Amino acid sequence: MKFVATNSPTSSDEIKKFERQRGILLPQDYVSFLLQINGGQLNPLESYALVPGWNSLEVQELYGVTDDPSRSITNHTFTNFSDFMHKVMLKIGYNPFGETLFMDLREGANHGKIYIRAHNSSPNNQILIDDTGFQDEDDYEEAQIFFPVADSFSEFVAMLGPDPNEA
Repeated sequence: MKFVATNSPTSSDEIKKFERQRGILLPQDYVSFLLQINGGQLNPLESYALVPGWNSLEVQELYGVTDDPSRSITNHTFTNFSDFMHKVMLKIGYNPFGETLFMDLREGANHGKIYIRAHNSSPNNQILIDDTGFQDEDDYEEAQIFFPVADSFSEFVAMLGPDPNEA
């Protein structure tokens, strides 16, 4: 994974402030990323991943903790889920086709998992995201277009590299 532009570094204090405001705890591997790189635009030739059972994925941008509302995890909300799910599904980036990457912040086994909201793909026959905490029918409907990408942010980052079709 290589960036063409990154955000200014953030601080532990800013991350803790965001966690308190949102009432969540970010996974340590993502906190380390925010402290070191803090997101930005990725090089399209170095941000490619094959997602088993789904498709190829190119990441255009990863969000950080910034004052720029278009590039910050602090300003991105997701209104399709109930309030509970909005609290625990964090937008962390997107691909060139407008499909959004989310991090699962629910406590337990799902904490830190990465999903793509693949609205350009047909719904999953079965919901592939654990439905713990879903509040209503809208949550289930929206969950049909979430596809698991990685079990952690570290695993997700390790997946990203050159597009093998361009070699």
